[in-house]
This record gives sequence, structure tokens and C-alpha cells, in this order.
Amino acid sequence: MDKMAAKRQPLLSLSAWQVIQAMQDGVVITDPKGAIRAVNDAFCAVTGYARPDVIGRNPSLLHSGRHDRAFYSRMWSSIRVDGSWQGEIWNRRKNGAVYPEWLTISAVKDPWGHTRCYLGVFRDITSPKLDEERLKQLAQFDPLTGLPNRRLFNERLHSALAGRRPLAVLFLDLDRFKDVNDRLGHAAGDLLLQAAGARLRGCVRRTDTVSRWAGDEFAVLLASVANRADADRIARKILGVLRRPFKLNGRRARTFTSIGGCMLAGKTTPERLMRKADRAMYAVKEHGGDGVRFWTRAVARSPRVRR
Repeated sequence: MDKMAAKRQPLLSLSAWQVIQAMQDGVVITDPKGAIRAVNDAFCAVTGYARPDVIGRNPSLLHSGRHDRAFYSRMWSSIRVDGSWQGEIWNRRKNGAVYPEWLTISAVKDPWGHTRCYLGVFRDITSPKLDEERLKQLAQFDPLTGLPNRRLFNERLHSALAGRRPLAVLFLDLDRFKDVNDRLGHAAGDLLLQAAGARLRGCVRRTDTVSRWAGDEFAVLLASVANRADADRIARKILGVLRRPFKLNGRRARTFTSIGGCMLAGKTTPERLMRKADRAMYAVKEHGGDGVRFWTRAVARSPRVRR
């Protein structure tokens, strides 16, 4: 077969098209200039476009806007050099919804090495992505309050320390929380923790982190706080906000808070910072709770009380 005869051959034989139609993955075929020549039923089902909507158009009509020019430049560089590209990409359905897909693009060449068409095969990975996000949520966030858990807090504290910027940590314990549980029940106690977490978030900046540490304990990372006076101001704001009564299933409850703080001073570790903040919090409890104290050498020498 000469080159002219090869050009006159259809892109797909009938049997090949039947196979593509039977595939559960979406398939799109373009000519060498990028105009769509064929799509299968799965393509239409995933994207929401009917065949007349896309034939003759460029696949860029699916672009979500989440990827920059450099992304597509690298993609086509790989296709030109290696003959194919595969990876995760976000596209947009006809109804405007953005979704993730796993896409493979291959250049289909004739016997003389000329590109006859491009074959794109993709799979909608929305469900696996949602599962991945759920697992991430379970691994990094407290299921009751939705706040970052201890693990995520420590990761963020490690990153903040690596940035060598001024910061402070606060360690909080809700005084009389056990009384609320005993008097109103554990369901009310859960509501109190949720409400306390929401109030804490409202006291800090977006760059800060509020974490449910364990039980009725919370930790706060104040990123880029200028000095101890600023950290103390935020801690006392938290103290006042948490003093306000909570309404739990139609009943009012009050709880106070013991807050210990520690400023970053020199080279240290997250563990040391948190131990010092915890020690300062115990010093508050030693004096009846409902207060704020930052770690000092005097705090380190004071006796530790039991809760």
C-alpha cells in the first residue's frame, strides 16, 4: 500500500470501532490537527456531550481551567517525543461540572511514521477521588468537630518551625467538662465540643490552626505571631469567648478554660513546645483554672497538679 492509499483508508475498521463502542472507558479520536473525528458512547455518558456537539471541534472544549499552559505544553511534548502521555487531568462536563479523569493519549502512526490520528482513552475517577478525600479526612481531621487532629497539627507545626518564623502554641483544656457530661449526658458533651471548636476558629486567623488534641483538649498554632503580647491577647480573647454560656439541646451550660502558651524561642522541636504549653496549662489549673499562662522557668519549677 502506497502513502496515498494509506491516507484514503478510514481511521478505524468496523471491527475496531465495535470494540471501542463496547468499552466502558471514554474514547475520543482526533485527526492530526486536533479536530475530533469520533467518540464512543462512554465519552458521551461521562462528558454529557452528544456526538454532534463535538465532532469537528477541538478537545479543548473540555478544559476545566485548572491546568495552565505549561501543563498542556509538557503533555504534548511527551506525546511528540514518546508517542504517548498519561496522567490525571481535570475536565469539564457539558453542564459545567468539573471532574477528574485518568487519561491516556497516544499518537497512532502509519507505516511511514506519520501521525494518522490521536487516540484518547479516559476513565472518570470521581468516585475513587471522593474515597481518597474521605480517607484523608479520616486520617487528618477529628470526626466530631471537623478540626485538624493531632497528626495534622503536628505536621503543620513542623512546617512552621522549618520556616523559622515567629510563632506560638496554645494548649487548652475545658474546665468542668466532666460536669457537663455527667449532668446533661455525653450527647450534650459532644455538642459542647463542637460549639467550642467553632468558637475557637472564630478567634484566630486563617493562617492559624485550631486542633482537637484529645478529649476536651484543644491546641492552637499561632503562625507568624509577632510577640508574646499578641499571643497573650489572642489567648485572652479565646478565654472570654469560651466563658459565654453554651446552649445544648435547649439547656444552658457553662465551662471555663485553662490555657497554657509557649512562644518559639531559639531552636526547638514541636514536642518540646507542646510540653511547655501543656506545663503552663497545668500551672493555670493549679490556681483554679479559667486563666492564661505562658511557659517560663518559674512555671517549670512549679508542682504539677492532677486534673
